[in-house]
Amino acid sequence: MDWEAHIERWSRAAVRLLDIRQYGVEKGTVPDRFVTHTSFFVVTTHGEARVSLSGTVYRTQPLHILHGGKDAELDFMPLGNDFACYLLLYKAECESSEDGEGFHMPYAFTPYASLPLREKCQTMHHLWQQATPMDKLQAQSVFLPFVYEVMRQVRTLAKENSRPNLVTEAIHYIQEHYRESITAEELAGIYSCSASYLSRLFKNQIGVGPIEYLIHVRIHKSKQLLLKSEARIQEIASSIGYADVYYFSRLFKKHTGCSPLQFREDNRRAVQNNPLRLLKSSIVTPKLVSHNENEICYQCNGEGDTSMFRFSRPAFGAMLLLCTALLLNACQTGSNTGSNTGSNTGAAESQPASAGVATESAAAETRIYEHLKGETEIPVKPQRVVSLYHLGELMAIGVKPVGATTYILSNPLLSDTSGIEDIGIPPDPEKILSLEPDLIVTTAPFAEAVEGGYEALSQIAPTIVVEQHNDPIKDVEMFGDILGKQEEAKRWNEAFATKIADYKEKIAPFIGADETFSILNVRPDAVFIYGDTNMGGNILYRYLGLKPTEKIKNDVINGETWEISTEVIPDFIGDRLFLAVNEGAEEELKKVEKLIKNSPAGKAGKIYNIDFDTFLLSDPISVEHQLNIIVDLLVVGNK
Repeated sequence: MDWEAHIERWSRAAVRLLDIRQYGVEKGTVPDRFVTHTSFFVVTTHGEARVSLSGTVYRTQPLHILHGGKDAELDFMPLGNDFACYLLLYKAECESSEDGEGFHMPYAFTPYASLPLREKCQTMHHLWQQATPMDKLQAQSVFLPFVYEVMRQVRTLAKENSRPNLVTEAIHYIQEHYRESITAEELAGIYSCSASYLSRLFKNQIGVGPIEYLIHVRIHKSKQLLLKSEARIQEIASSIGYADVYYFSRLFKKHTGCSPLQFREDNRRAVQNNPLRLLKSSIVTPKLVSHNENEICYQCNGEGDTSMFRFSRPAFGAMLLLCTALLLNACQTGSNTGSNTGSNTGAAESQPASAGVATESAAAETRIYEHLKGETEIPVKPQRVVSLYHLGELMAIGVKPVGATTYILSNPLLSDTSGIEDIGIPPDPEKILSLEPDLIVTTAPFAEAVEGGYEALSQIAPTIVVEQHNDPIKDVEMFGDILGKQEEAKRWNEAFATKIADYKEKIAPFIGADETFSILNVRPDAVFIYGDTNMGGNILYRYLGLKPTEKIKNDVINGETWEISTEVIPDFIGDRLFLAVNEGAEEELKKVEKLIKNSPAGKAGKIYNIDFDTFLLSDPISVEHQLNIIVDLLVVGNK
């Protein structure tokens, strides 16, 4: 659907709200079937249901939006619990019949920010029930902002789905070109963005910048070569993009705590003592090198030269030892089986039945989950979860994973991370494998950051790739579903909604009706303006319902602007400013300080300093902490 054209239709039409009803179906009752005589929105508020809209079936959860038009057939089938929704009936008068048809088109989507839509529906329904002309007039005035919010969110979602993920693409490029010289500026140039913008995306999505990720990839590759080849350190350094072997050795020691030679010796001894260790790694990572009959393999360095590597004899000996052990065990098993054939016939015949029962039992405890990579069979109640990006979301509903990445474990607001294994950045497949997870949860960029990608993770355990919502309400609900913790998720979201309502009431006396808010981030080499996703923007604009400036609304929230030039800073700053200054950005701050002081917020003395690292993350625990800070600043700063 062409959403830009559809939004234009709305801007030209004369629209009137005809009715708003609250509709519910109790569990076990036969639902009603509607034939609509005008255009409508359905906004689900409680329970799950299969909603049939003119023959197309949608599975809905709170909060879900459906739209349809005249003569549409609409019925609801609750799934499990009771189901409730708002039904908003409206009429659009258009200049042309073609425009009119657009208001009867069916579509459905799940909003990424449900609170503003829920509140507007509640307000409209309450006013409509009063039945006075003034109340109905006020309800009419709320309907268009509701439509605006629907169009804004569906437009944003459509853009995100069609836009390639720069981080994922850059990760692919690094994995393919790590042997070459790569700078942050060159990498950013490939994707037509600034180095600081790409760095911000990387840090937000996988926890490290692009160059740091490149170093991790190179160090990981060097570890494989140290263990699986007889190459000299100079050859290994050259093959992964480092011409200076001494620089490589220092870098290797910085990241691993030992020199390359020491790493080789220590880990080869471990392989000799435990032959399975080497074989396990091959389950989750593709072979780094191939070999011919003479056990020799070749790998090109960054300049097209060829270096000759030889497989280490300890590794080959370990494999031979393991094969011998397996062969002896097989012989022993065969002997035992032959000698006991007569006495164990009954037991042997009962084994398939037992296996069948176990399989059925296991099947009853799994389900199919649809995610960004397709459908995956996962446990209904996972017990050993490894999470590559989300941790606060899990801990908010009482789940402590067995493993998580360094990035999310470094969050100082997470009170108790004891017992959670650090699987590194990029995530180490061998560490993940050793944790024996029954479910791996990741975002697309983190999945790509693992060598072998999603496929490698899927060989370890059922793996699902989820969206990165940057919305704690939506994320908690999603993980409640994934982990079988729906009640815990519901309780957290209800408590958070109550807290938001209390805080809105608390700050109301201090906020002017027309006051606008901005969030500015000054970095050593750039200035960023934030919308409604993170750095407190989700709290200000989505949850507390405070107003952004018109420039932020148009260019950032509804557009794609993040990094701004110095001269346009005054265009974005409103009546109040939340300012985050990064470490080392003192010189950049001096350049923009005068502009900030001369802004409406600066003149009124309403500039609030916030810590960049504290406000970067968007998990539930971090957002609750950020919410407390923002409300305290707004209340205390006005006393």
